[in-house]
Parts: sequence; structure tokens; C-alpha cells
Amino acid sequence: MNVTTIEMKDLSIDFSIKENDWEVRLAKSQTRIKDSRQIRLLTNAPEESFVPVEVNMEQDAFTFSFFVDSNKLQWEQIRKLHRHEKLRLLGNLSQLKKYIDSRLSFVLHPANIVFDHSLRPYVIYRGMRDSIPPFDLDEEEFLKQLKCFSIAIMSSKYSFDDLYKGEWINAKETEFQKQIVSKDTLEELIQYINESYHKEQEKVDRTEKLLPIKQYNLFRRLSMIFIVISILLAVPLIYIGLVNLPYQENLLDAHEEHLASDHNEVISTLRNEDAADLPQASKYILALAYLAIEPLSDNDRQVITNNISLSTDDNYLLYWIYNGRGKFDAAMNKAKYLDDPQLVMYGLIKQIEKAKNNPNLSGSERDERLKELRRELEEYREEYNLNEDENPLGREAVEPDDDANEDSTNGNTNNQDASDDTP
Repeated sequence: MNVTTIEMKDLSIDFSIKENDWEVRLAKSQTRIKDSRQIRLLTNAPEESFVPVEVNMEQDAFTFSFFVDSNKLQWEQIRKLHRHEKLRLLGNLSQLKKYIDSRLSFVLHPANIVFDHSLRPYVIYRGMRDSIPPFDLDEEEFLKQLKCFSIAIMSSKYSFDDLYKGEWINAKETEFQKQIVSKDTLEELIQYINESYHKEQEKVDRTEKLLPIKQYNLFRRLSMIFIVISILLAVPLIYIGLVNLPYQENLLDAHEEHLASDHNEVISTLRNEDAADLPQASKYILALAYLAIEPLSDNDRQVITNNISLSTDDNYLLYWIYNGRGKFDAAMNKAKYLDDPQLVMYGLIKQIEKAKNNPNLSGSERDERLKELRRELEEYREEYNLNEDENPLGREAVEPDDDANEDSTNGNTNNQDASDDTP
């Protein structure tokens, strides 16, 4: 529940607001009611200018219950209107002057007035002359309140309450404010407001086209749909321009370099590409490029190269790519997946070389790692009846001395990429 307070002249009330229900509790001591039948005047106030109200009498107080339609525009909403709409609203508000000579009394406080979508005003709390506060409303008081309301709705600097307490006299920062302050009679003020509205409306008619609300809503929905469609169309275009085209250009460059037997350039061009996502032909030329610089004997290289073609199993090609990039764990996974003991043993030898030259391992960690790898290698040798001098790929010695290992490992790890994943 929200509470809004209005303090003006002889009126001090608190609105207790819960959704559409507004309530004011007024002690009987604050009123001059002599006959409860006088309350009927409040409940029978013209619906064209006053919101519905019910009055309940208690032992020592009156409770006023107002129903304020949620579709009505309140102060924060009308402050966002266009200038010509605000001027029309002020012109409509000034028409409440017809109640100055009636028994009803009220205040033009922003919290006490709501507007329909035609900008016609509706008073919420109303009193009764000489009976319920505010006890009177004359033309001079109406003029002052209308001036304060007019300046406040057009200004972000002044609040209605500050203006009503005396600031309205000093509000002369704009021509509109100067003219409002200078008007001595209610008739002059209303005439100026109406003239200002007509001038502003003519300007709007010349420069803007106002659409019916249904047409505007349709236009807004169509605009949103167009924006969404544009974004959906832009995404694939951006992908093609920023991702796919450079990727395709890299593949074409790599194939040209393969035809020129420039293996190092093939490796360099595709170094940032995920090997698993490459097309089969690109995997093929990249595997050949890594085999070309792998420290193998010419006979071993020739045998392996002769067994590779465009129809070779992806996993076999990826084994040599991962091996060339120094991704020995990924290569070992491929070898085990292929169930190829020769590739597994060759991978173990490469891991042994890497462990020997890994500066990130402590002495004990290196020894433990080497012991584990050598034990696994020995198990494979025993299973496939290979002695220590036999190359798992079919040629020459398997485990080079430390200097040779270091050169071989450095040669592989220099070609390492960080973009590959194991299946």
C-alpha cells in the first residue's frame, strides 16, 4: 500500500492507495459537518469531473473511499506527454472553473487529479464549502493553483508543492513561465493557455503526422518484426563474412602449399584450426605435412606415406596430426582406439622423449613418469615379441639417446597447436 500526502492551505490529507482503491480518513474534528445528509453532496458530484466516492461514518471519523480507474493517467504519465498535449490538458483542466461557485471545493494538486485518454480531468478528493476541507475555493486560489500546475507540468526543475509554497513568483526561466506568472486574472491565463495550444498544434500539424493508436501499434509491431528478421538474416551473413570465409581461404591456401610441397607452410596455415573439424582432404595433406618433418628414416616415412590416402581412416590421420603437434596424449588415444600396437608403442616412445625433456616436472615426477611409460612400453614389446632394438614401426632402434630425444621432441613440440580435442 502506498501513501500520498497533500498539504495545501487548510487541507491536509493522506491517500492510502492499493491498486484502484484510494482511501482518505478524516477526523470529524477536522470538519464542520452538522448533518450527515450533507455527505450526499460529495457522493452525487458530477461523474464528468469527479471519480466515484463512498463515505462511511464512524464514531469519530469519516472514511472516503474512491475508485480510480487504472486506465486513468496520473501525474508521472502526463509529464511524458508532448508539449501540445500538455497544453490541451491544461486547457481542459481550466474548465473545472465552473465549480468555483458551487458548494463543492477541491484542489488542483497533481496527486488529486487524473485524466482519461482524451485528457479530460477528474478530481479525486473533494470537500464541501464551509463543511469539509478545503472549506472554500475562490477564483484567486484557483488561479494560483492552475499557474503552479501549468509551470510544474512543463518544467523538470520545479515541483508543484514548491511552486505553491511561493516559488511560482520566481519561475521566469522560459517565455512560457514568464507569461503564466504575469497573468493577473483567470480569464487571461486561460486565454494564453488556449492560444499557446493552438499555435503548438499548428506547428505539429505542419511537421508531424499523428497516427491513430491502432495504426501506430500495427506499425510498431511490424517494425519489431522487421528488426527481428533483419537480425536473423544478419547472423548467417556475419558468420560467413567473419568465420566461414577466412576458414575456407585457409583451406585453399593450405592445398596450394601442399601442391608446392611446402610442408612447413601447410602446417603454419592450419595451425589454429581444430584438426578434428577439418575436411578429409585437409586432414590428409596436414598429416602428410607432419610426416614429412617427423624424425623417421626415409624407408619408414615412405612406407607410412604409401599407406595414407584420401580414404584413410580419420583417426589414423589425426594420430599423425596430433603427434606432429606434440599432442601425444591425444595421439595415444587415437592409437588405442585404432587398436594398432605399432602406433601405441611409437606414441609411448614419443611420450618418453617428452617426459625426459619436460622442464615442468621435478626429478621425482620425471622418474615416476618415465618408469610408468617404460613399463607400459615393455608390456607391449613382450606381447608382440619385439626386443629393445626393434623399431615398432618396423625399422631401426626405438629409443634414441637423450640428445637425439631432445632434438626430436623439440622438433615436434615446436609445431604444437592448442586447438585439438580427443574424440
